[in-house]
Amino acid sequence: MKEIKADICIIGGGIIGASLARELSQYNKKVIVLEADPRVGMETSAGNSGLVHGGFDPTPGKLNAILNIQGKHRYEDWIRDLDFPYLRINSTVVGFNQTEMAAIKELYNRGLKNGLQANELEIINASELQKREPRINKAALGALVCNSSIAVDTVELTKTLFANAIHNGVQLFVNSQVDKISKSDGQYHIETTQGNRFSAPVIINAAGHYADTLAAKAGYPDYTLTARRGQYRILDKTQVAGINSVLFMVPTIHGKGVIVAPMLNGHLMVGPTAEDGIAKDETSLITEANFKEIAEIGTKLIPDLNMDRTIMAYSGSRPIYAKTDDFYIKPALKDETFINVAGMKSPAIASAPAIADYVIDKFIQPLFKNFAKNPNWQPVQQNVLSMSS
Repeated sequence: MKEIKADICIIGGGIIGASLARELSQYNKKVIVLEADPRVGMETSAGNSGLVHGGFDPTPGKLNAILNIQGKHRYEDWIRDLDFPYLRINSTVVGFNQTEMAAIKELYNRGLKNGLQANELEIINASELQKREPRINKAALGALVCNSSIAVDTVELTKTLFANAIHNGVQLFVNSQVDKISKSDGQYHIETTQGNRFSAPVIINAAGHYADTLAAKAGYPDYTLTARRGQYRILDKTQVAGINSVLFMVPTIHGKGVIVAPMLNGHLMVGPTAEDGIAKDETSLITEANFKEIAEIGTKLIPDLNMDRTIMAYSGSRPIYAKTDDFYIKPALKDETFINVAGMKSPAIASAPAIADYVIDKFIQPLFKNFAKNPNWQPVQQNVLSMSS
């Protein structure tokens, strides 16, 4: 196959790669995307809670805290222009003892430090919680409520972003697992396991769990990622009634994102568990112990939840940059044209549009003398078949 040339090559076809592709499509550069799987969004993007977090949980001052807030606001642009399913829904963090209520107060203050407005957050007592969530455990003492979160179907959003990117000239190549990367005369030369060849002067590494492996393959072994696995159970539609928000255990105590949540398709999500140090090729495995642990999570929040109504179970995974417990978004130490967008743990979904903006403004634009808006860019993307929002 003849080598396909581009200005920018994105490696990775999940929500982050899709966000970068869509936002880069508004500029006058030829962009290609290489995805190892036969479809986009099949890895980390397929196994998560699908929530655009309000922004009260990340540690103030960290990059993921900044991009969470910026990204949440930028979702309004995507909602305006792109046809994808979403639901505006409250996040409710439930406390069961005084230690957890103190943590809830800390989350409230953290949210304000991160830039949330005071009218986005409130702490409610047990009586008010029972009114809003009639099925909640009667032992709950109160809760933090954030009214600015959004539920999305991450895979559908990924597809929509790619559809708009392709409409604006981006080329997507699936079944394109990168095998070799070399560089000569200012160009990266990329060969896939199927023998297809591509070249570009700039690579954006959005390869999820394998971003560190890919960077090392290119000659830039600057960082290491570990994997965290989280298992979910999906309950049928009979279990949703009376659950009116995304219900959280206190994340600072029970781990990030332990929830009972209505889904866009009418089902109920319970989970995830959290296992660190998982082998990268075992992040999608289901274990019996975790299957049972999820039931404990669900019935702690909603005692009458019938976990026997489980219709599906799956595991999701998060790539973790343990050194800072933050996103790892920076060029290779020895080459500014190899840009890593790695460590995409929560709140990466919420941050996705802002991550794309950050990468483009801080790292991509300075690499090109002529980096201009495409006057023919079409931001609107309608889907023929879509779930109603």
